Amino acid sequence: MLIAATDLLSQRGMSVTVQTESGEEFDFYKDSYALVIGNGTYPVKNGWNPLPGAIKDVKEVTEVLEKQGFNVTQKIDVKKAEFNKAFSEFIYKSGKDKDNRLLFYYAGHGYTTKAATGEDLGYLVMLDTPSPENTVEFDLYSVDMVKFVSDSKKIHAKHVLFMFDSCFSGTVLNLRNRVTPSHITDRIKNPVRQFITAGRADEPVPDRSEFKKAFLNILEGRVEEPTPDGYLTGVELGDYLYRTVPKFSKGQHPQHGKIHDQQLNTGDFVFVLPQNDQNSSEDTGIELNTIATLNIISTPEGAKVYVDSTLIGTTPLRSYQVDTGVRLEKQVNVGLELSGYKSRVKRITLKGGQQLPWDVHLEKIEREPIQPKPSVPETPPETDPSISEEKLLISRNTLQTIVGKDGTEMVLIPAGEFQMGYNGAASTKPVHIVYLDAFYIDKYEVTVGQYNQFVRATGHRPLPDWVFKYSTTDQHPVVGVTWHDALAYAKWAGKRLPTEAEWEKAARGGLVGKRHAWGDAAPDGTQCNFADKNLSKIWDREKKPEDNRADKNIDDGYAYAAPVGSYPANGYGLYDMGGNVTEWCFDAYDKSFYMNSPRQNPIAQIVVKDGENNIVAINKLRVSRAGSWSDGISGIWIASRIGVNPKEAAPNMGFRCVQPVVP
Repeated sequence: MLIAATDLLSQRGMSVTVQTESGEEFDFYKDSYALVIGNGTYPVKNGWNPLPGAIKDVKEVTEVLEKQGFNVTQKIDVKKAEFNKAFSEFIYKSGKDKDNRLLFYYAGHGYTTKAATGEDLGYLVMLDTPSPENTVEFDLYSVDMVKFVSDSKKIHAKHVLFMFDSCFSGTVLNLRNRVTPSHITDRIKNPVRQFITAGRADEPVPDRSEFKKAFLNILEGRVEEPTPDGYLTGVELGDYLYRTVPKFSKGQHPQHGKIHDQQLNTGDFVFVLPQNDQNSSEDTGIELNTIATLNIISTPEGAKVYVDSTLIGTTPLRSYQVDTGVRLEKQVNVGLELSGYKSRVKRITLKGGQQLPWDVHLEKIEREPIQPKPSVPETPPETDPSISEEKLLISRNTLQTIVGKDGTEMVLIPAGEFQMGYNGAASTKPVHIVYLDAFYIDKYEVTVGQYNQFVRATGHRPLPDWVFKYSTTDQHPVVGVTWHDALAYAKWAGKRLPTEAEWEKAARGGLVGKRHAWGDAAPDGTQCNFADKNLSKIWDREKKPEDNRADKNIDDGYAYAAPVGSYPANGYGLYDMGGNVTEWCFDAYDKSFYMNSPRQNPIAQIVVKDGENNIVAINKLRVSRAGSWSDGISGIWIASRIGVNPKEAAPNMGFRCVQPVVP
């Protein structure tokens, strides 16, 4: 992409002049201000999926608006109080002059519910907004569209445009599908409050925003103007987005409209578009090339190439272009990966117009097990044909680890797709492909010693005495903890509970379609802790023998829980991902969730909705995974999932934690 250097700041701090079709010219705006907010790092505990793309999007929007001459205030990951402060300052300070124009842009979660009048009411979801099942708290910590309508009337600036890259509905906004755009007339001088949303209430908006892309494409002049007069009005923009976005994001239909107020709905917001007159002999300034080109060669060839965790091709990779933006500089992480060779990752600063070569000699992996005890599986993951085609950025020989705040080692699980589910029980079907962002997960289950450290530090409810019958030392996994206890520990440790999808991807260790973390072979007492002959004797003595599900012919060494790490690790270097204790996950339990699971970073809804998207019930069960020392062979397969009351504290139930990867 080529841009004229003299255009970059052509409007900044200057008035905007507009010319009508009849030739009438008039000064239009004195100053331009924008408030751009992106919420992406949502705490999983509140039930909202993280949206890393939203943060990236608002940074790009900020760059382009600054180029358009806007004085931009950018806010990332805000809570309700932070939002109120930023928005109040925006409308009262920037909006005090009637000759200014104001633009508000939001990227993040949106939600729709019914107002008391029966109308649809849209909400913006802040970082501290809880699930809608908690009606009072949700209202307190979200931002409803009524606020935008009422506050917009307090602004003195004549033209205000609100853009929401989120999905919700709200009849208070007077949103419509089509309004026919026309050439600029002097009517645009009139005041206006305009709204544009990325989709309707029932349309999920993807994290990778086509709405943002289409908006910036037209604003930067990369596509043809709807009305070729050098200007883009709010009506034109809304109509263009409505027609364009569904072509690239099926099922998504942007909405646009003006406020229900005759004093504020006759004007139109105006952008001045960049002009690229090819016939002009006038010097428009030095042309700046924003495109950097990567050329990557590896020895041996055939290595997969990742840019910021996205697979872009294999080596030799030639002429891969990256747009560095108006700042002509961008930092990216470039990774190379080839089976049998150590992965390489390099942080590279790209500059516009630059041809950047990287010639890499990959180092062959010496196949020696990193853990002499316990022994590795007979068929190492690197050569097992069941390993995913989407190779791992880490392997058993190159584990990437960190140490959490609670002192436990955590292992990196790379971003990418995996095959989730198993064609067994109805609740584990269908098998489906899921994409997850990268995350760290505890190498071991949280131990009694670690949990007691948390209790001492916080004064949290101590473990009941009966726990020590089943987990006898500080090195045993903690049991007797409710879902709420596990959540509290995770928060104290600066972590969170894993989603069900994160847990299963980690448990599989790179294997595809296998019944257990080690493969399809039935457990023989060396791979994990389950109901064996040691438990069978106790069962017959203390319970009904006819209900005994333990295998009397297998000895795994323990009747109850085993110390963490007593059995071999899986392909990711994680221990006890099957058996020992069953583990809490964050998700609500929905036995049919796999039928409609989102493809990217799925989290089961906390609420149950009907066909019209109305909340009809609250799902109080939480997911438990892994099987335990009290389960027979049929209960410890890797895809097994059950729903448990979050208040239950069982002698066979524990947990481990995860932590997001911070860029």
